[in-house]
Amino acid sequence: MKYELRFPRRISFGDGGFREWPEQLPPGGVLVVAGNHLRERLLPLTTSRGWGLIGDIRPEPTLQEVEKVRAAARELGARTIVGIGGGSVLDTAKAAAALLDEPGAVADYFYGRSAAAARRSFLVLLPTTAGTGAEVTGNAVLVDPATSIKQSLRTPGMEADWALVDPELTCACPAGITAASGFDALTQGIESYLSRRATTVSSALARSAVTLLYPALRAATAGERGARAPMAEGSLSAALAFAQSGLGAVHGIGHPAGSCWGVPHGVCCAVLLPTVLRWNCAVDGGARLGELARAVGLADAASFIAGLERLRAEVGLPENFRSFGASPDALPFVVRNCRSGSMKCNPRELSDEEVAALVRELI
Repeated sequence: MKYELRFPRRISFGDGGFREWPEQLPPGGVLVVAGNHLRERLLPLTTSRGWGLIGDIRPEPTLQEVEKVRAAARELGARTIVGIGGGSVLDTAKAAAALLDEPGAVADYFYGRSAAAARRSFLVLLPTTAGTGAEVTGNAVLVDPATSIKQSLRTPGMEADWALVDPELTCACPAGITAASGFDALTQGIESYLSRRATTVSSALARSAVTLLYPALRAATAGERGARAPMAEGSLSAALAFAQSGLGAVHGIGHPAGSCWGVPHGVCCAVLLPTVLRWNCAVDGGARLGELARAVGLADAASFIAGLERLRAEVGLPENFRSFGASPDALPFVVRNCRSGSMKCNPRELSDEEVAALVRELI
């Protein structure tokens, strides 16, 4: 087996890390990209240092959001971009940093019409949710509203110079976002473990992630502060795993389904995961998934899938897409746009007809 490992240059984990980063940046202009909930907290810091702040990044970031951040960084003359927030904020910051010195429109790189050179700016990422793992991955998931296409932008230098994971930053995360982002992280750990591209390194990280996340998600959603650290560390481990192994059909199908029906990504993962796992068990009778089941104290693949369905209900996430107005009319769009790298890593080859049948169970 041959494989290559790509991680951020520096990864820091632990409570209180949020207070460390301002003093450890290189000289020059700094643009801070954050979620709305952090704007008031960060404004005094950025004002006193003469830094720029963009604090209105929306969920499911668009190409236009990246253009806005890139333009602000250029106007400021910033050579450092700091992203503090959930996955949408971090992906926007990553994409803007990666394309800061590129001449073309963001759409040119999103659709592969142009290739970017290696990033020359400095990039720091701090997650405020335990879910996407965007702080350590080499891609940014964006949406083009003009086409409803949701996919990953991948260019050289997407990995951060410094990923700083502070569980304290996740304590203010509302229950609904905790549940959805947590299911995203749990899905990433499971899909990485089952991936066709799994290695000994990615499998060890993925297994660790699942054993941390599965028992902690319920408690974190209920507001137990002690569950925040295992959630944050589990999310970090899952992302480090899938950055090497890829994911699977939950993410392959989830991107177009979420874009089409307006479903938040973590909710898509929660809806799709048990059904996709049942389809995948046909490959090996659930033997590989059974290994994860026993790692969390369950008997086999079937009991693990049932446990995921119970967990989904207990944290208040839906079991199907019906409440989002999902219609069979959109199935051709979902099928046509699900053939991403994630689908290539799925343990079971799924035909277009099988993808349509799988999604039809959930609408």
